[in-house]
Amino acid sequence: VGKMRPAVDELVLYLQQTGQEQAHAFFLEVQRRLQYVSEEDDLLELFMMLSMTAFQGFALDPFGAMLADRILAYAEQVSHTFSADNDAVH
Repeated sequence: VGKMRPAVDELVLYLQQTGQEQAHAFFLEVQRRLQYVSEEDDLLELFMMLSMTAFQGFALDPFGAMLADRILAYAEQVSHTFSADNDAVH
C-alpha cells in the first residue's frame, strides 16, 4: 500500500488539473478508501474496485492511462501475493 498511495495521489492531482471529471471522481474515491485500509479484506475490496476501472464509462488520456496502469499493475501484484499466501496456508 505504501507504493500505491503516492501513485494514486499523483493520478488524482493530474486528473483534477486536466479536468477529467469522471475519472477524477472515481480515483478520488479510490484515494479515500486507501486511507482507511487497515486489514487484508479492506485492501482486497479496494482492488476489486480498481479492477472495475475499465467499466466506469470514462476514457483517460495517455498519461492518465499510464498512471492508472501502474496502480492496477501494483494491485494485481499484491493480489497475487495474497493468493500465494492463501495457497501456502491450505
